[in-house]
Amino acid sequence: MKIISLEDLDLDIKVNDMQEVTSAQIYQPANHYNPKGLFSEEIFGQTDDDRTYRCAYIKLPIHVFNPGIAKIIIGRSGGIIRKMAYAEIKCNLVNGVLVADDNGQYTGLKDLYEIWDKIDLRKTLKTRNDTNMNVLLKSPKRLIWQDKILVIPPNLRPISDMNGRQVKSELNTIYMKILGLKSVTQYTTTSVYKVYNQIQDQVIAIYTFLNSFVAGKEGFFQKNLLAKNTMWIARNVISAPSYSSPKPKVGIFKTGFPMLSLCSMFNPFVKFHMKQFLSYDNLCQIHPNPAQIKRENILNMYDDKAIEDLIQIFMRNPGSRFKVLYLDPEETVPIIFNAFDVKKNEQIQRPMTLTDVVFLAIDMAVIVPEKMAYVVRYPIGKYLGAFFTGIYTLSTNRTMEIQYMGKTYDDYPVIDLQASHMRVSTSFIDVVNMANSRLPNIGGDYDGDTIKSTGIWSDEANEKARQLMKSKIYNVYSDNSAVFPCSLECLTGLYGLTK
Repeated sequence: MKIISLEDLDLDIKVNDMQEVTSAQIYQPANHYNPKGLFSEEIFGQTDDDRTYRCAYIKLPIHVFNPGIAKIIIGRSGGIIRKMAYAEIKCNLVNGVLVADDNGQYTGLKDLYEIWDKIDLRKTLKTRNDTNMNVLLKSPKRLIWQDKILVIPPNLRPISDMNGRQVKSELNTIYMKILGLKSVTQYTTTSVYKVYNQIQDQVIAIYTFLNSFVAGKEGFFQKNLLAKNTMWIARNVISAPSYSSPKPKVGIFKTGFPMLSLCSMFNPFVKFHMKQFLSYDNLCQIHPNPAQIKRENILNMYDDKAIEDLIQIFMRNPGSRFKVLYLDPEETVPIIFNAFDVKKNEQIQRPMTLTDVVFLAIDMAVIVPEKMAYVVRYPIGKYLGAFFTGIYTLSTNRTMEIQYMGKTYDDYPVIDLQASHMRVSTSFIDVVNMANSRLPNIGGDYDGDTIKSTGIWSDEANEKARQLMKSKIYNVYSDNSAVFPCSLECLTGLYGLTK
């Protein structure tokens, strides 16, 4: 049976020592927060933690339905109860059943609250939903009705400026309406029922807003707790590594990541090294004719915004990854790439492309400092389902060994400037290659399983990750057996030999 429980707001207020918000005015003179308002430093505290987690409450002039009751139950199946609550009809109580009567004794939320315990809900309500009835019949009156509403912390409903104008969260507007309606109820007029109805509607509006705020793939919990949209991570399908080289780079302590993923996982570092590589001083060293380079052109063409745009082109437009980079805004003088092909024993000279710069920047940002990654496959069945690993760059399907600027690159991407956009977009590896021996521990296989990878940035964190990666607990079970089985490695090796 599905169990639904209603929030005990009075208990929450007592346990958490919440304070009351009484003013709709956000600021007081001298641009300070009103001490009784929705952003009060006295009520919500001054530290970032306090203003993110400390709640408050607003005392209502009447009892209204708990929003869960009003929204889900009364709104769908309330019938005569809803009409009486909103003073649309008058009613009498006949043998525990509400009966509409033009000259009835009761109408409005206030009367409904007073006679609630006398109403036979099974006879009055038309709903046949057992869950709804159980909530109404088994919940005490103090939970079904409430005379307070929760005010969530200020940091979850911020005020910001847009084009010089103050913009408030929708939730702040609702709270301010309720605080404004409180002052109206002191007047005993025929419109008081409309005021009560608006208070109930605003309480439901808070419930609706918070429900949409936390629910779904774009909701608060998915974004902040379940790592669906975390900034600067990568999600990739895992694939078997290739053993076509006598010196395989992928192993137990090293995982192959595509360039696209590394651009995301180490974005600020890659951006920095791209800026350094495309600086005036560096271009004068790598370009064969420094006289063609003008400082003002380079400063304007490869500023921070331009570098960021280039990374976005590489990440979001795979067909443009062999885009040629130039020294002039007219794009008549390309940057020249001079390297030496080790296997063919010949010199390479061609225009430099976006892939060249991104690959070399990743090498300087990630490979040279030996950055680590934290890899997780959900759901995590045991502690080995999340692990630390070294990083190897996967670029194009075909690679070459070259020497460039005094350094040898064993697996440099093969770049064909004549290839079509479609051919270029399919030339890159976009999956993660990990050791087959890791599959049993993460409960994975090669049928489309995905992993989440996070780059580790600080030197201290990388050193700690390396220690954990090679620690006994991650490599040997308590019975001295190896954590990593080698059966799949043998099968992959045999497949590679017979392919």
